[in-house]
Amino acid sequence: MKRTLLILILSTLTLNALWSEDGSRRTSQVFSMENCVETALKNNPQIKIAEQKILSAKAKKREAFSGYLPNISGSASYIKRKEVEGASALSGITSVSPTFRFSFADEMYDNKLTLTQPVFTWGKIYQSNRQATLNYKYTEEEYRKTKQEVIYKTKEAFYRYILARQMVSISKEAFDVTEAHLKVIEKFYDEGRSSSYDVSRAKVSLANTKTNLIRAENDFNLAKQSLVNILNIKEKDVDFSGDLEYVPLDIDLDSLLNDAMNSRPELNQIMLLEDISKSLVKLTSAGNKPNIAVTGYTEWQNTKWETKGWYNTWTTMAILTVPIFDGFSTFQKTKQAKSNLEQVKLSKEALEEGIKLEVRAAYLNYKQAKESIEANKENVATAKENLDTAQERYKLGLMSDIEVRDAQFALTQAETNYTQALYDYNIALASVEKARGITK
Repeated sequence: MKRTLLILILSTLTLNALWSEDGSRRTSQVFSMENCVETALKNNPQIKIAEQKILSAKAKKREAFSGYLPNISGSASYIKRKEVEGASALSGITSVSPTFRFSFADEMYDNKLTLTQPVFTWGKIYQSNRQATLNYKYTEEEYRKTKQEVIYKTKEAFYRYILARQMVSISKEAFDVTEAHLKVIEKFYDEGRSSSYDVSRAKVSLANTKTNLIRAENDFNLAKQSLVNILNIKEKDVDFSGDLEYVPLDIDLDSLLNDAMNSRPELNQIMLLEDISKSLVKLTSAGNKPNIAVTGYTEWQNTKWETKGWYNTWTTMAILTVPIFDGFSTFQKTKQAKSNLEQVKLSKEALEEGIKLEVRAAYLNYKQAKESIEANKENVATAKENLDTAQERYKLGLMSDIEVRDAQFALTQAETNYTQALYDYNIALASVEKARGITK
């Protein structure tokens, strides 16, 4: 029984260990491009910063609205007096102020509640609220802009990772082919059918392909780390799946331009900034205009802190404030605000032209990448056939070593060009989507 129990315990521990090991493998995540974009939009620090800016702008908007509401404040004071020489002669005199009833008392408690309500401010409060509302919308557009940039950078990093992975595969294939060719040459050398020079040259070629493979593997590791950093996740137990696909699309330049001019967050931001600048001109010009406010307060006084015997008064006032001379400060501030408005208008024109240029560049890059793929599509298959033929002919002694290596180089070059064309196409497509300004 003891032996059986011991075996059961050891078996259970072993199964648990194996399950944990398998479980750790099962918990490793495999991200597709869609998963990468979704994760980046949740974890990327730039997105989180943009979200906090929206919260701040919303709070600023609510703060500006408080200008319409009354301001209520309360105060409490305690006064302790000590009679000085000669004060007794004045003991029969009382203060003419209704709020100072207890003359020359040793102690005085005073509680006061004050309310102030703006009535007319020449549009200052309205313009401040309008600016806060426009700034909130501006921040929303900033968030949308940041979201588009994060999506583009994520796709770019993902496609770079896939490209690097493909380049490792191409380099590994070139290394394997070169290594196999070296073995054939060494066999021929043993049979006296090739020279030591051919063997030496094949070894140099193998060393070069090995160097290219090492470089490709290093680029792959860097590309993976870059993608992990954008996603803001831990690299452990993470892998990525996907391919550089070619899905031809019909894209119209006029449609792209129309979408960009209607949807780009930068254009919406500059238009909001123009409205903010116009509002600032009105707010600044009202700096030397009259204001009307109503204020009132109620006051309780007593010589002792007790529940009875408090003397209560209240006062209400309507106050008109008319600035007479401010040293031309308002005039100069208004000139600055108008100048800033003109700068925004000029920046708007430059931004529109810049966006049009960006859209055209993205469209042309897309067309170039599309044509490049179609031009290189059949080269890989042809190059593989040529290499197979060259290797067979070399074995039969009908082709030189140089011709075989040329065929090897042609295959590697064709695979590299085609893979690069696929990468350029997918990047160009992502650039077109970003240039349109439509966030999916």
